[in-house]
Amino acid sequence: MARAVNQRGGIGSIKHFEATPDGAVDFSLQLGNSTWRIVTTSDEIGEFEFLNEGDLQLGARQDDYLELGGKELPPDERSLLRVASDTFQLSADATILRNLLQSYRCYVEYHLAHLRESGSTTTSDKTLDLHGRNVFSLLRNWRDARADRIRYDFVMDNLRKLFPDVFADLDYETAGTTVTVRVLTPKLDKSYPITFAPNGLLVALLHLCAVASVPNEGVVAIDEVENSLHPFAIKHLIEAFRTWSAKTNSTVLLATHSPVVLDQFRECPEQVFVMEKGQRTNPMPLPKVRDPEYLSHFSLGDLYAHLEFGSPVEPQQS
Repeated sequence: MARAVNQRGGIGSIKHFEATPDGAVDFSLQLGNSTWRIVTTSDEIGEFEFLNEGDLQLGARQDDYLELGGKELPPDERSLLRVASDTFQLSADATILRNLLQSYRCYVEYHLAHLRESGSTTTSDKTLDLHGRNVFSLLRNWRDARADRIRYDFVMDNLRKLFPDVFADLDYETAGTTVTVRVLTPKLDKSYPITFAPNGLLVALLHLCAVASVPNEGVVAIDEVENSLHPFAIKHLIEAFRTWSAKTNSTVLLATHSPVVLDQFRECPEQVFVMEKGQRTNPMPLPKVRDPEYLSHFSLGDLYAHLEFGSPVEPQQS
């Protein structure tokens, strides 16, 4: 966990601006009866880690001290949850929690320029990397493996729905250890190299591959899912996510500032979580921030655009 915090710029970079210098950051994940919790404070104090089953504390860790099941163990770079998993049989809830954490992936920034200029390096990958650089190799691997063909078909079928006028299929080209593609259009004998593909097509392709990479009962997060996409594409993209999520019992988390994205959740506002100043806990389910009856009468996108929820607080004029 300390390494993950350092990759984000240290403990100070994940606190909000009003936090005190010595204030703690508390990460807690709970599934059923199992809770894994990490409390990170200032660099001088360090990091605490806990694993609980209900009210029973199974283990604790601080810096060079690790206690698990009533015994002191030598600590290493593994998390307390990983140590527990490697030491004894976890409960059913803790096992699911561990598997979720192992499979969780968060996509924040795709390297579109790299894909346009350099394609993908040939690999045997079956999962999209965090910057999407292996996408063309990944797609070819999915296409050629019977067990993964369903993932490939999911991506291709939905790209045709999202971009009916400019996309029909992909044609793969290999040069040495590099895989790239040409985009085939619905017009006969019309194609173009991926270098000239619109950003929206590339972004949607990567989003679909990110979701299709999720294992059964896994979790994937995508930041600013709406970037470069037309409202038509956004609508169908979220429908595709729902279809895949239902088929694989997986969870797709979307971070957004888009009214169009929010409008796709009008019938299920409980799936929308908002960050708002003044809440004891953030994020909060939207129906706990605003009256559900009130929400039912409006477009969620319109409410958000008119600053009804999730908006910054303007400083008071002196």
